[in-house]
Amino acid sequence: MSTNRTISGFFEKDHDEIDAILAAADFSDPAAALPRLREFDRRLERHIAWEEESLFPAAARADQGMTGGPVAVMKMEHAAIRKTKTQALERLAAGDAAGARVAVDEMLSILTSHNMKEEQILYPACDQILAATEVSRLIDLFTASGGSV
Repeated sequence: MSTNRTISGFFEKDHDEIDAILAAADFSDPAAALPRLREFDRRLERHIAWEEESLFPAAARADQGMTGGPVAVMKMEHAAIRKTKTQALERLAAGDAAGARVAVDEMLSILTSHNMKEEQILYPACDQILAATEVSRLIDLFTASGGSV
């Protein structure tokens, strides 16, 4: 099985692509940064939806212990990431590049740690507990909705 046909490989690649979109945003020019930040928002929301609507329920079905610990923490962090991401979008849309950058930096302080936990703990656990057919089904579902392997 290729690395991108694992939960870890698929989601880590998506993290990298999403991170690259944000890294390309030049906050010194709000008008140019706004489309990048909106694309980052769209891609991150898709990523979170894949996790919360498909991956987390599949992991919980395979191992009930996933629900209370790792999955609950990831969902709490998703809420915090979304809050600061929304603040950044609102500030940038209002032309406040400095305020947007502050909100992005706050979001990144949560997101960096969050992604590390997912990549080092959650995704490898999913690769271990989910049957290969379920991993394949999930990745097919994600690629059908625009993800890449």
